Amino acid sequence: MREPQVPWERDFYDPALYDAGAGDSGSNATVEYYRTQLAGAPRYVADIGCGTGRIALQLAGDGHRILGVDVSLAMLARLQSKAERLPREQRARFDWRQGSFLDMEAPEASAFDALIAPDDFVPHLDPQELERFFLRAHGWLRPGGALLTDTRERSAARLQAAAAGFPKPMLTYGLADGVETQDGVRHAAMMGWEEYDADSRRLVSHQLFSYIRPDGAEERRVWKTVCQYNHTNAALIGAAQRAGFALEAARGREPGAEPGEQGGFFRFVREQDT
Repeated sequence: MREPQVPWERDFYDPALYDAGAGDSGSNATVEYYRTQLAGAPRYVADIGCGTGRIALQLAGDGHRILGVDVSLAMLARLQSKAERLPREQRARFDWRQGSFLDMEAPEASAFDALIAPDDFVPHLDPQELERFFLRAHGWLRPGGALLTDTRERSAARLQAAAAGFPKPMLTYGLADGVETQDGVRHAAMMGWEEYDADSRRLVSHQLFSYIRPDGAEERRVWKTVCQYNHTNAALIGAAQRAGFALEAARGREPGAEPGEQGGFFRFVREQDT
């Protein structure tokens, strides 16, 4: 994976903020999409970018055997604390690994029935890494196995504003509650701005989180920055096909909506070896 562009990019994902749904990190509809797609007989599922287990824990509860993968030690530490509270039979079906999926060998070659890369995971990969992602996923999945992923839709107006020079409009994402800190539970407000290069489709999001005490006073502010690539759906599907996948189904972010130029939910199937 690329080195962070700024020091605080390395720790962009904060477990407490993520679990509280601060900013645009959470969506119950996203969780339900993956549970619905994997409904039925129990499967062996790899969750790439599993974070604190927001989706993986639900899938384990549905009877699936889960292996979570994430680069963040902090996110996996929160996941471990949750897993320790699971019923014994459910905990026995759940394991995780720390590291980059792009460099990780499968525990068993072609053993997984399904691989998911949820919550806008693939935009964290540049075009070359995207190709490597699908090639790696192909080696993890059995023939006929499913690869499920989703990307967020970013409007032309939003990207145009991000591509413009300063001054830039500030984006706001409301207020999240229940954010656990060492000083107690807090509210957190998020705002920020974006930079976008249309040629490389590189999108950099600078985010400012304000922690609010119970008395309404601001306690502290934390800067976070993340770099993503606004891959077109055609580029995403093309990379998957070159790695040996066929597109089985795709839809827009809203149920029943057709995917546009960018963004949506995608179900690929690993083709048979020739």
